Amino acid sequence: MSPAREHLFSEPLPPAVVLDVDFVVNVLHEGEELHAECLEFATRMYNADVIVVHTSLLRVEFWNGWRRAVAQRGLPPEVAISPPLLPDATAERRRLYRLGESYLKDFLRALRRYEIRLGARLLDQALGLIASYNLRSLDACLAASALRAGVPDVVSLDGVFRRVDGIDLWNNDIPSRRAARPAGGRR
Repeated sequence: MSPAREHLFSEPLPPAVVLDVDFVVNVLHEGEELHAECLEFATRMYNADVIVVHTSLLRVEFWNGWRRAVAQRGLPPEVAISPPLLPDATAERRRLYRLGESYLKDFLRALRRYEIRLGARLLDQALGLIASYNLRSLDACLAASALRAGVPDVVSLDGVFRRVDGIDLWNNDIPSRRAARPAGGRR
């Protein structure tokens, strides 16, 4: 087994990519540390009409990523309202998460995209990737989707995909930069 081939965001773009949720959250939430460079790369993909491949799991994973981003860094400044718009905390959270959901839908609508359906063969392939590369289940589904669709180019900020043979990982060297900084420190 050989590791994934890593790419910088400045390299010539592939014709199609599979998006991981960490990249999408960084594109859509201004408070994320890597927002500017991820947004710039997403804009390059949009302008070059790169096809985006994803599964419905992107949406499910996005909810957790958005929730974590809002909890850690608050809302993007253009939508933050103080005091909260709704007096009920649950209703306010629902409003905030629906806002993230609308950002995701608008982002995906703007791109030329193809959604892969999860089926028994894809899930069997994902299970094999879990065993071979010690991946988490959602990461294995993403990698299986990429390989099954014949779109080996995965955009992810997660270093876990580095070990997956057959993947071209578009990560702008972010996992190495994160590993090089002091423990617990943000840039």
